[in-house]
Amino acid sequence: MKKICKIAVCLVLCVAMLTGMASLMSSCGESSPVLMSLNGINFTQAQYTFLLSRAKAAYEQAGFKISDWDTKIDLSGTTYDQYVRQQVLAEAKLMLAGVALFEKEGLSLPQSTLDAINKEISELIEYHGEGSKSAFNNLLSAYGFNADMLKEQYIFEAKYEYMQNYLYGADGSKLATSAKQEYLELNGIAFKQLLIRAYRYVYETDLNGDEVYYLADANDGQANNIAYDSMAGNSRTDEYGAVIKDKNGDTIYYLSDGRIAYDKEKGLRVMTFASTGAPVTEMLSKDELTENLEIAESIKSSVAAEDFLGFEAAINEYIDSGEDKFSGSGELCFLYTTGDNGYDYLNDIADKLAEAKVGDICVISSDYGYNVVMKYNIPENAVADTAYTEWFSDLSDRVIQYLFSNQCKTLVEAVVIDNDVFAACPNIANVSANYKY
Repeated sequence: MKKICKIAVCLVLCVAMLTGMASLMSSCGESSPVLMSLNGINFTQAQYTFLLSRAKAAYEQAGFKISDWDTKIDLSGTTYDQYVRQQVLAEAKLMLAGVALFEKEGLSLPQSTLDAINKEISELIEYHGEGSKSAFNNLLSAYGFNADMLKEQYIFEAKYEYMQNYLYGADGSKLATSAKQEYLELNGIAFKQLLIRAYRYVYETDLNGDEVYYLADANDGQANNIAYDSMAGNSRTDEYGAVIKDKNGDTIYYLSDGRIAYDKEKGLRVMTFASTGAPVTEMLSKDELTENLEIAESIKSSVAAEDFLGFEAAINEYIDSGEDKFSGSGELCFLYTTGDNGYDYLNDIADKLAEAKVGDICVISSDYGYNVVMKYNIPENAVADTAYTEWFSDLSDRVIQYLFSNQCKTLVEAVVIDNDVFAACPNIANVSANYKY
């Protein structure tokens, strides 16, 4: 159940990073009980409801349903609802502390930032409220908010972001590479892997049920004309003696049993996609899964610990085979032990390797299949090495969050919470999901 909790942390943290988790609304404080306060800054019950509406939208996007909120996620009986409410509260405290630090430092938002917020509120009223502030307020009432409160929310978030930029620079420009490398070495995992998939992709088929192979356009890589194998097949004529061709005017070549002769060497298959845009897949049979597990275990047993070259040779043999069920690049991969890698199975890999020694090989099962992974040392120059750039796109954000949490620790501990008001806050199941504001 630990992994489920970690996904929840990831979702809530993403909401916090992208949109902020709290707002300073002293002008609206009279109408809603104060939930928490710090250095004269009040945070109300209405604000907390608004934060829950944002968090709920993030969870719904991850596939959560109303029935999930009462699900017990640990042996203490904690439900998703209780867990998320506590996580949102924790993030709100950090945001409140950040704004308190902003005020303590005597900082002010640039006029350009305030102008941008005013413009955004005006555009929201024009677009969502069709020019009517009252109509827009009616929309926001679903989240316990109104336009003026939303403006104060955005101002609060701007202060929180400004404080972080003040300390660490926009996009972490004040962070040295050494600080990022240190964070990576403390919280990162490096490994190479082979994924043996538990599913197969469903490709386009012809009327005989055979997968169609197309020629790829050299200019854009898009499939166009069908790739026929003129060596394995033969052309045919119709009742008038004309050679049978397809709609593109290409001669069709047939096998002796009447099926199409496709050139599988030169051609490529085309995936089919669901209405959601996701590729269509089908699960492998029990026997096929058993066979895949045997392959995974054979790799593990045939390669000695710390035999990095032997492991790479073993997995590359399968990667280079061209079979769909084998996936991997042979390159070094990175995850974080902080439990916010985006997907449950990635957190499983990170957790398993966190407990392993460098050079150990692990087989990890998930709905995606079997991951055969070997733990590597994190390279000394990993952050500066352009070969790994794609893995560290959010590293600056992670370091900033880590440093800022430490910076605000004393302030967070000083936040005064009214537990009675918190107990009276709505459950997340009873809050409207907020995808827009």
